[in-house]
Amino acid sequence: MNEETEMNQAPQGTEGLNPLITQPHGREQQMKMEILNMIHSGESPYDIIYRVAQRLEKASGEPGYAAYVKDQLRAVYGFALQEEILLTDELKEVEERLAIDRHKKNIERLKIMIQKAKADHESLTVPKFGKL
Repeated sequence: MNEETEMNQAPQGTEGLNPLITQPHGREQQMKMEILNMIHSGESPYDIIYRVAQRLEKASGEPGYAAYVKDQLRAVYGFALQEEILLTDELKEVEERLAIDRHKKNIERLKIMIQKAKADHESLTVPKFGKL
């Protein structure tokens, strides 16, 4: 058997399989190893799925895919099955939105105070607590 024939033969036990699938590849092999490492480290299955979704988003060039998967995980498993990890994640996002809403209300309050100060020709400084 010559060298070229040996190189083109499938590894022993893989006869009949697609040779592209039987050989480890760079990115794919790296992802496979990451998944196994996450499992062996005891990471959440949701984190593993999300990590795979992030990789698929990057590989496919489809922006927003990972966020969509995360939202679907939360919707199905977080609320329906009361999964703590996903519910905690949702709580953080709701709290962030609440903070944003508070900032918007504060902005509106300040705009009204500025309008009033301009109309009344009052000082634009707001007295600090304890100093009246």
